[in-house]
Amino acid sequence: EQLPGTLEAIREWFRTYKIPDGKPPNKFGLDEKFMDKLYALDVIKECNHAWKELITGEKERKISGMDEGVQKLVRKLSKSNLLSLAFEDEGDAPPTF
Repeated sequence: EQLPGTLEAIREWFRTYKIPDGKPPNKFGLDEKFMDKLYALDVIKECNHAWKELITGEKERKISGMDEGVQKLVRKLSKSNLLSLAFEDEGDAPPTF
């Protein structure tokens, strides 16, 4: 170990940084174990795959037999709607190109 206590200090910061704003401490999954590089890379790969399916419309094609609520959510997050979704809370119109 090159910097003893560093990982624990970082986790503790992520656990408590919102408390001054009146929010509860964050909780961590995986029994609060630190995972290795391979685990992190697998999570990144999985997220990237899901993102690609959303922006290419592949996800919409795969969910035709699913619940209507799920289909609506996927359509809302699909490529054609991502730009308008980004401005939904701000009340601004998306830029035109």
